[in-house]
Amino acid sequence: MVEDGGGVRGLSCLIILQEVMRRVADAKGNAGAQPHEHFDVIAGAGTGGISACMLGRLRMPVDKAIAEYAKLVKEVFKEKKMNGPTMYKGTKLQQALNAMIREATGDEGERMIEDQKGTECKTVVFAMARHNLIASLPVLFRSYTVTTNPGPDCTIREALYATMAHPDLFKPIDIIDSSVFQSFVGGELGCSNPLAHVLSEVKRIYPDRQVACIISIGAGHARTIRVPTTSRWHRTQDVIVMKDMARDSERVAEEMMGRFEGTGAVYIRFNVDQGMQNMKDGSWERIGEAMQHTKAYLQKHETGHKLEEAVRASTERRGAVTTAHAAGQISRIPDAVFTRCPAPTPFYTGREQENTQLITCITGAVNELRVCVVYGLGGVGKTQLLLNVIERTWNEWDHIIFVDASSAGAIEKELTAFGKANKTGDAYTAVIRWLETCGKRWLVAFDNADTASTNLRQYIPARGRGSSALITTRLPDLARLARGPGSTYHLSSMSQSDGAALLAKLVYSGGQPVMDDDITATDQLVKDFGGLALAIVHAGAYIAHSPGMTIAKYRLLFMSRRQRILDEYNKLPPAAKLDEHGDTVYTTWRVCYDQLQLESRELLWLIAYLHYDGIFEDMFKRAAQNMHSQHYPLPLTDLQLQAQRRVTQSLSAFLARDGQWDTVRFTQVMADLTSYSLIDFDRLNLTYRVHVLVHDWAKTLVLHAPELAIECSATVLSLSIDWMKDSESLAFKRQLELHITSVLAHNPNLGANYAYYFQEVYYCTGQCRQRAPLVRYIYDEFQQELGDEHQETWFAMNEFAVNYSASGQLNKALDIEIQLLSSRKRVQGEEHPHTLATMGNLASTYSYLGRYNEAEQLEVQVLNARKRILGEEHPDTLVSMNNLAQTHSDLGRYNEAEQLHTQVLNARKQMLGEEHPDTLISMYNLARTYSDLGQYNEAEQLHTQELNVCKRILGDEHPDTLISMNHLASTYAHLTYLRGGNINIH
Repeated sequence: MVEDGGGVRGLSCLIILQEVMRRVADAKGNAGAQPHEHFDVIAGAGTGGISACMLGRLRMPVDKAIAEYAKLVKEVFKEKKMNGPTMYKGTKLQQALNAMIREATGDEGERMIEDQKGTECKTVVFAMARHNLIASLPVLFRSYTVTTNPGPDCTIREALYATMAHPDLFKPIDIIDSSVFQSFVGGELGCSNPLAHVLSEVKRIYPDRQVACIISIGAGHARTIRVPTTSRWHRTQDVIVMKDMARDSERVAEEMMGRFEGTGAVYIRFNVDQGMQNMKDGSWERIGEAMQHTKAYLQKHETGHKLEEAVRASTERRGAVTTAHAAGQISRIPDAVFTRCPAPTPFYTGREQENTQLITCITGAVNELRVCVVYGLGGVGKTQLLLNVIERTWNEWDHIIFVDASSAGAIEKELTAFGKANKTGDAYTAVIRWLETCGKRWLVAFDNADTASTNLRQYIPARGRGSSALITTRLPDLARLARGPGSTYHLSSMSQSDGAALLAKLVYSGGQPVMDDDITATDQLVKDFGGLALAIVHAGAYIAHSPGMTIAKYRLLFMSRRQRILDEYNKLPPAAKLDEHGDTVYTTWRVCYDQLQLESRELLWLIAYLHYDGIFEDMFKRAAQNMHSQHYPLPLTDLQLQAQRRVTQSLSAFLARDGQWDTVRFTQVMADLTSYSLIDFDRLNLTYRVHVLVHDWAKTLVLHAPELAIECSATVLSLSIDWMKDSESLAFKRQLELHITSVLAHNPNLGANYAYYFQEVYYCTGQCRQRAPLVRYIYDEFQQELGDEHQETWFAMNEFAVNYSASGQLNKALDIEIQLLSSRKRVQGEEHPHTLATMGNLASTYSYLGRYNEAEQLEVQVLNARKRILGEEHPDTLVSMNNLAQTHSDLGRYNEAEQLHTQVLNARKQMLGEEHPDTLISMYNLARTYSDLGQYNEAEQLHTQELNVCKRILGDEHPDTLISMNHLASTYAHLTYLRGGNINIH
């Protein structure tokens, strides 16, 4: 987004942008959308430079920027100088700038270049070197660092004064750069509309990216430029004409219209066309008039249409032109040459099932046209599969046309070249008609049809008896074009055996002996690559070319420096490479990333540090619903606060106006990611999966520091976790376990606030070993930060004891529980709910230690208190009743135990339902009591029912499930023995 300079008239730029951002917020469903979050680059000259800096570098909301702009204009322009070469006081400008910067940052000496690495929005402000105005080449004051031709390293105030220092208005400014004074004048002198220079800068910092939208905002049409009639008087007016001409930003706007003609809504220009002509730069008293003229302009139908286009293009972020094209770089159009179909690589390995399916499909047509679509992630080997299929069916076809389908232009060029070479027509449409009617068998291969905006359907002939079309694409939606049996194939990773065979073939193609270490390392490396064919090929080529490099050594390097090692392929000499494209594993996906919507990119960043598999909507839904209510025991750190803000901003995009979760919007964003095969959807489990290398690559895309990115993922997880113990909550937490383990693997020391929630997941999944360090950590942190007798410290002590007990360290659990009970009695009283809970836990530990009489004494005391205070059927009362029944069993009083267990089970079924975890515990305990009483048929029935539910809710490997399986097996053994059969337990 680029703003022109224009003095007081520059307010109109901000009014127009205010309307743009209102519509952006409405489109995103995010009322807090800000310009620095929406645009990649914000730039301007003169007053446009002031606005750009306020919005980009100082990150002001538009409303705040408008207020600050009006205030600054009034302070600076209200008082004219009586004499001297300039009309206004530079000291007034400096004071106003200092006040504005101090309020925004707290430091009026804040530097223009930001310390924060990877800041999303880049800001550029333009000025002119006072002693070198040749060719109107400006000086760029940037908010970021560049390696070549950097601008002055100065304060924000100096940069903004420089862009405002028009010679008629303010004195020039001298800035020390590299110990040398340099003098600057206003950017409007020759660069009032700096868009052409901005686009050159964009090409420089994003050479491989595509541009989706360029919004240029003028400061209103200035007075008409005219050359005065020749006279002695007007000879002195040459300077005035030159100044007016320098400020005529519409000349640049017209050039840009020509440059972007035919590219759709890439370039959008706003400029108030009436009422601004006679406003001088310093007409501060007419600022209200400028606002009225701008609002009248915004109400025009034509302007409304432009606004809609700007919002759509800037929010969808669909790359339309390269940055080189946007910068005006002209590419040579090569002569049309018919492309011969290349042969597959001689190292092609495996994929027999895929080859057979495609060959059967395309050669099986007799009286119809077949269209086969192979789709999948970039780098999985789609093109090589296509070439191998063509090679194996070569003699089936009268004509084979190999088409680069990366764009509509490329397709039309290839078809036209075929027509000219075979004298079937001079246009691609004529070639398509010829294919439909020629009566010959042909095969058209559309390779790399990866551009969503290309209508591929129009290039596929409508008919062709016995003919076929083959399509390779990253876009699953193109599977709809398929015709015929077995005509779609989702190509994924190579099998472990095929991948290992391919790597070995590449590395040992010269007949070298296989190294012992490489045999194991080959399988491991293929697994590390997730079976991605392109990664295997590039690794094999690099190892084969590099003396002293082995597969085992390469794997060690890869594990520590993944992107760098894979990118080494680019540095190989041409003879050592196995393809001509030069794309590495990571760069091959960049073009897809550039096409993504902003929300899709932000979601990919959040996913980057989760586990690559088992990603599901409910984790984000629960986090969004708890964003403003989740309790954290300790004050949030600065990093945690940053993460909270970013996560809140990202997840707010998925909330409707009423604050409810918007599944439709979330599905749209995930569909954007799946549409380029960057993420796959598992319809069976209703979860998403990211290829392991895409997952690694996604980490390199996150614009903020890795520490903050990990914190954001941890924030999403912690926000999604509750303390419920129902079957739905337990099933949810079981799905979270891998994600929590992944985040902790990246940073084990995320802090007690996150550990507080993460340990709950490990508790619910029975992972005592993983839970232990988290519980120990939160106890130490709470004790240090909150003191020994704080509720949260006692909570941590209790969890510490529970974990010791679950892991069999009963004496350690006992010591903690005795200490905790003493503290609670002293501070909270004998019958406080927490005191009774601790007393119940201590009783359970006594039971585990075989001290049943002590356990019974405490359990009776707890049960009586809870009956009196809470009632007979309160969940806590039922817990006490269950524990007492268990102690009766341990003491051999099975009839009393059966009576209590039956009472608890019936109450829990009625209150909680058949499948609540507490109900399952009661079923298990009653079944065991039946076994103790010799009632094995009743025990078998209950154990079977309980075990089936445990498997479904807790999973096959949960400790409680394994215990249930063990006891059911024991029951079967007793029944078998009683029935006179053989016991055979596995």
